[in-house]
Amino acid sequence: MILTNNSMVDESLNRIMIEGDQLDVLKTARDLIHKGHHLLTSPLAASGRMHFSPVRSIILSEEPGGDNTESLLAIENSLILLETSLASHTVDYKNKEDYEFIDNELLTVALNEIDELEARYQQLGGNQFETGKTQS
Repeated sequence: MILTNNSMVDESLNRIMIEGDQLDVLKTARDLIHKGHHLLTSPLAASGRMHFSPVRSIILSEEPGGDNTESLLAIENSLILLETSLASHTVDYKNKEDYEFIDNELLTVALNEIDELEARYQQLGGNQFETGKTQS
């Protein structure tokens, strides 16, 4: 599942639109992780400049289950880091369209990588991948 506040993200994807900024996206992810979902992508962007973006997309497992301690730690630490960053800097709404484009491109790459990993996993005889999708 994709949590996003980016209107450029394709509606045909399993997308949940979040009202608000990237902090709201992370908080929604945290709530779902506390219900057992797993992070499949980093909750924070790799670039420090992207911390000031008003948009963010995060991929979580489709279904809750299993030990998600790493996801819990990652989302809680990411929230602290983002809140600290935003306390001393403002969100850059002026360049929102550019950030939406970049976020959508990063999401597309992540989805392609997940598909590739899932295909490799199936070749090795696995019947379920981290996304929580069950193979028939």
